[in-house]
Amino acid sequence: MDKKQRVLSAVRFLGVDRPPTSFRATKPLVRRLAHHFGLDENPGLAELAGRRELLGRIGADFWSTGSKLGYNSTFVPYYAGPRPAAPFIEDGSKFFALGIDVVSGRVEAYDFEYPIYTNPPLARVEDASEIRSGFLTSKLDLFDFNCMVNRLTQSAKTAPSAGSEVPLAYDSLRGEGDDFMCMGMFNSPFMMCCYLRGMEQFLVDLVLDSRLAGRIIGEVGEYCVEFNRRELASFGQNAELYAMWDDIAGQDGMLFSPKLFEQCFLPIYRLLIEGAKRSGLLFNWHCCGSVHRVLPAMIDAGIDIFDVVQTSARGMDLDNLHRLYGSDVCLHGAVDVQKLLVYGSPEQVKDEVRRIIDLWGLRGGVIVAPSHEALPETPIQNILAIYEPINAMS
Repeated sequence: MDKKQRVLSAVRFLGVDRPPTSFRATKPLVRRLAHHFGLDENPGLAELAGRRELLGRIGADFWSTGSKLGYNSTFVPYYAGPRPAAPFIEDGSKFFALGIDVVSGRVEAYDFEYPIYTNPPLARVEDASEIRSGFLTSKLDLFDFNCMVNRLTQSAKTAPSAGSEVPLAYDSLRGEGDDFMCMGMFNSPFMMCCYLRGMEQFLVDLVLDSRLAGRIIGEVGEYCVEFNRRELASFGQNAELYAMWDDIAGQDGMLFSPKLFEQCFLPIYRLLIEGAKRSGLLFNWHCCGSVHRVLPAMIDAGIDIFDVVQTSARGMDLDNLHRLYGSDVCLHGAVDVQKLLVYGSPEQVKDEVRRIIDLWGLRGGVIVAPSHEALPETPIQNILAIYEPINAMS
């Protein structure tokens, strides 16, 4: 059983020779791991072969992003619109294309940069009537859906010309067969509403001004559905996995009620899931936090994989998730990045992985991985400990 067959069998509960695995980590930790294995002087680490070498040293099957099972192989429509002017920057999710200002944040201790979303364009709106119909869908033409490019190699100026040799091109990656061809973009309706309006104000709107909140959700939902309809029409037949993320929960529970979730956002999710399923794709839903109160609704809507399985959040412990959903949806993650991987010992990490194996066995239903991108301060031996018990089964 090769690694892709292993994932497909796990997702479909067809039985596996051992649980499939993935690796994901913040860039500072990746640099530390590369140094640990003597690869940091190798310029090829920035290239596909270098990343695959590091992945092999770690012992994982796949290198994931925060939400997709294909770090090297996620494809997005080429952005052909104007670029933000300094001090604003492009963000990887391309939310700047919606008129949302993005600035760069930085953690000096780890030489780590991240996007900060600021100046919400709808922050000063006082009434639903002030929001112009189609103000988001009018921006769809900023993307060239006939030119799908690898998210790692998007050009800042020009789209790749036909016939040119493009690094990490679809044809070469698909031909090698080592990676899942992934897609999925602009499918985070709650977070998009928050970035457009401001999170605190949007949460207030959901409770105190349902007309205004509904207007924003309607415009965002229309954009998400149409963007993904065009994206799937262009690339759905070439992809294997569709992934979406939307962080609707915190450490202790939902950021708003499950009732509001089902009324306001679940209908959008259903349309996105149905679109991906019509293209024959696996559907991966990424959500951090304590999301167990709406997970049954998402399973019923048709997700195949639930990611990230934040076991340190309330009600998200492994025993509970296995008891309630262990036969209904495949989990991706489950090895706690907040506490266990940072503060635990390698043996404690191995014990947790063995507990996952004991719960799920070889029937499928779990892809073992850090429960998000592992933090910069994570001990290297704890990362390696994730994969040792599983690889010992081969």
